[in-house]
This record gives sequence, structure tokens and C-alpha cells, in this order.
Amino acid sequence: MSRNAFLGLKRVFFDRIFERSYWTWRKHPAIMIPSMLQAALSLILQSVVTLAVMLLLINDPANPQLALLLASILSPNSGLVGVLLNPAFWLTNIPLSTAVVVTLLLVAVLGGGWVYSSEYGMYQEAWNSENVPMSSVLSNGSKRWKSMAWTLLLSNLVTWGPASIGFLLIIASAANVNSSVGLVARLAASSVFQPLLFASLVLSMFTVYSYPAVAVDGASGIGAIRRSFRVASHNLGLTLTYSMVRLVFQALLLVLVFLARGLGVTLAAAFLTVTLSFLLTPMLHLTKSMIYYHAGLSVAEMPFQISNPIWEDVVHKLPRAIWLKIRTGLGEGMGFVIGPRNLPFHATSLAAFVIGIYLGYNVSVSGVGSSLLSLGAQPGHGNPDFRQFSAATPVLGLAIFLNNWFVSFATALSGLGFAAPSFLSILFTGFTLGVLVGPQLSPSLTMFLAAILPHGIIEIPAFVLSGSVGMRLGYAAWKARFRRGPENDEYLSKTLRLAVYVVVGLAPLFFIAGLIEADVTPWIMRMFGWTF
Repeated sequence: MSRNAFLGLKRVFFDRIFERSYWTWRKHPAIMIPSMLQAALSLILQSVVTLAVMLLLINDPANPQLALLLASILSPNSGLVGVLLNPAFWLTNIPLSTAVVVTLLLVAVLGGGWVYSSEYGMYQEAWNSENVPMSSVLSNGSKRWKSMAWTLLLSNLVTWGPASIGFLLIIASAANVNSSVGLVARLAASSVFQPLLFASLVLSMFTVYSYPAVAVDGASGIGAIRRSFRVASHNLGLTLTYSMVRLVFQALLLVLVFLARGLGVTLAAAFLTVTLSFLLTPMLHLTKSMIYYHAGLSVAEMPFQISNPIWEDVVHKLPRAIWLKIRTGLGEGMGFVIGPRNLPFHATSLAAFVIGIYLGYNVSVSGVGSSLLSLGAQPGHGNPDFRQFSAATPVLGLAIFLNNWFVSFATALSGLGFAAPSFLSILFTGFTLGVLVGPQLSPSLTMFLAAILPHGIIEIPAFVLSGSVGMRLGYAAWKARFRRGPENDEYLSKTLRLAVYVVVGLAPLFFIAGLIEADVTPWIMRMFGWTF
């Protein structure tokens, strides 16, 4: 075992671990599923907020402040955070808003504990195993989720507590900013915030191994944080290297997003999200987990191995591997669509979509449509991104495809929450269309259909199908939870595999729909009177 002669510490080689992390990712694609479950968890959190907003709108559709909440949800630059920061959300119905926040905290901590337990448990299993079955997602998630949830809560409090205190000071000082005393308080709060933010960034480097400590050593809470501090301080250079590599990758993706936005593609963030979820997050988190694992004194030094060049694999072999998965998904999806036992799930998903349209149309004609007009909505004016065909439109089509495909993944896998999040996701999609088809916002039904049908005839059934497989996954989760038995556990594992492959198989449909939406739909919209 190699050691540093001066410090007496074990040497851990970043390049060896990082390279093997890539090949582990290639060999075991199942380790990407927990990253997808993170998106599903985000959808569950958003579903809690959207349900509350829908209930408020149905109860008081003429309230313009509630229409502003709906606009915040639909805005790509606002979303869930925009709703929670809006005073109308808190003042309209205080008991409901309080219940929503409590529910969000519980879901974020408990659900995050389950997802992280699955993720880091699978990394350790994939590193040391020849085969990682789909059932490992469920078994690892159930193994240490309580310890992981407790660690998640404490780690975030320790890491981001200082920055949060500084942010709250800035918010509090903004109340009296018009007075001289208030201005001094604002400047003081701003000066305090900077060192507190720097402290949180430093702490984040030392708490980076808290989650691996739970999966590898079975630690929990403060014990996991203490172990993370010890490994990070004993391997400070290695931890800095990992942090820098992560920052470089994220910076490169942000540059790509910036360049795409320079072409006028406002959905370029979808590329960032999908790349992080499918490639960088699993590979970098696996690297982090294995740095912690190999830093243990009882673990032998990782042997040097000669592997094929990563770039050669990415260029020549990875595309074919992806296509094989998509082809398998197409077959699984076709079987799921025509399977007679799946008809109840198809019917439930379709019913959620239709009910959503009905509810959305009713609130639109009852006042939401007029409120959205007062907020700046322009009937008959399309998205300015589609103003003219240019080099940007194929990139825009790709961005639309990635965004919709990623949402369908979240919709399907969120079915693990006993189907409710999948149902609400489809319901809200229908609700949004119902609001937009209202007479105040759509000059005519013909113009509305011209904007929806060209790509929607492919996109909507594909999205409803992702909700359908989410319903089946929720049913399987319910059986496994309340009718315990090996056959129901196996049914849940098979359904999870089916859900993943069905959405993978939907990729060509969303891709075609995205290109049509970017290149064909605007042309048809102009034919029916739309302006851009």
C-alpha cells in the first residue's frame, strides 16, 4: 500500500478512479436510474405546488394574483421557486400554503434519503460486481434511506446554513431600504453575506463525502459528516482535484448553453439537465464515492489498469450502444401499448389528461384568461423563438426534444409515489392546454389546433403513455408496500425496468415531435393567422 512519506497518508489516484468510473458507467447503465429518480423527485415536489395552485384557481378563478402564480409555474425561468417567493401564494390561503411547505420539506428529505441511498449503494455495488440488476435500485433505496435522509438534512444545514443566514439578513434588510438606516442595514447585510457564502462553499468541499459515508460505512448524521471531514482533510489535494473537475465540466456545459442561447434557443437548459442526469452526475458521483471508499485504510490501493481510450469509445461505440437500448425500448413500448392488462392504466392516464383540459377551460373562461391578458399574454402571437427559420431551429428542435423526453422520464418514474405524481403531471398538462384554449387566450379553435396538432399528434400520446406506465409503476409500488411478498417485489422490479425502457423507446417520437414543433408548426401557424 503506497503512502505519502511526509504525512503518512494513503495515496488515492484520481485519474485511475475517474477513468474506471467511466467504464463502470458504460458497463452498468442501471446506475443512471437514481439520477433519473432525482428528476422524478423534483416532479413530485412540483406536483405538490401545482395541485395547490390548481385548487386555488378552481376556488377563485377571477383572482389576478392566482393567475400570476400559474404564469410563474409555466415560466421556464421561475417555476416552483417563483411560486414560493410570491406573496400571493402565502396570503391567499395560509393553511394551504403552510401545508404545502411542510409537505415539500418532508418529501424532499425523506424522498431524497431514499434516492441517495439507492444511488450511492448502487455505485458501490457496480464498482465491485459483474452485474447490477434493476432490482438493485429498489433494494439499495430501501436499505439505508432513514440514515441517508438524516444525513441529507444535517449535511445541508451544516453546509448551507451560513449562506442561508446571510440571505435572510439581506431579505430582512430590504424591508426599509428607502430610509437611511435601512440603506446602511442593506449594505451591512450584503457585506456579511459574502464571507458567509464563502464559508458555505468551503464547507461544501469538506462535507462532499457525507453521502458515500452512509453507503460505504453505514454512518449517519453527524457521524457521516465527521467521516467526510476526515477524508477530505487527509486528501485535500484529491478533493480539490475532484471539485475542480466537476466545476470544469459544469462550466463547459454552461458555455454550450450560452452559445445556444446566442442562437436564440431559450430551451438550451434542457441539454444541460439531460447531460448532467445521464452522464456527468452518475460518473462524477461514482468517482466521489470511490474516492471515499479507496481512502479507507482497510482497502487495498487500486491497481493500475490499461483501458481503451474514453474518447474513442464515446465516438465509435457509445452511439451504437444507445441505439440498441432505444430499439429495445421500442419493442418494450409496443408490448406495453397493446397489452390488454395495461388498458386500465392507459384509461387512467387519458382520463387525467381530459379532466385537466376540462378544469383548465372552466377556470380560463371564469377569469384566469382575462387575468393572463392583463399580465401581458398576447392572443395570436407565437413564441418569438420561431420568428423565422434559421440555423437555430434544428438546435431548438433538439432542445424541445430533450426537455419533453426528460419530463416524460420524470413523469413515468415518479409513479413510484403510488401513481399520484404521474396522475398530477398529466392532469396539469391537460389543465394548461385547457387554460390556453379558452376564448380569451385563443382567437379561434382553428388557430389553437394549428399550434398544437402538427407536433402534438405525436407528442401528446407519447406523454400520456409515459403517464400510463407511471400509473402501472404506482400500482406495482402499492402492491409491494401493502401486500408484501417476493412475487410483488419482483413485479415492482420488472415494472420499473419496463418504465425505463418504455420512456427510452419514446425518444424517437419526442425527437420527431421536437423537430416538427421547431420547423413545421410555426409555418402552419402562420397559414392560420399567427404572428411572431
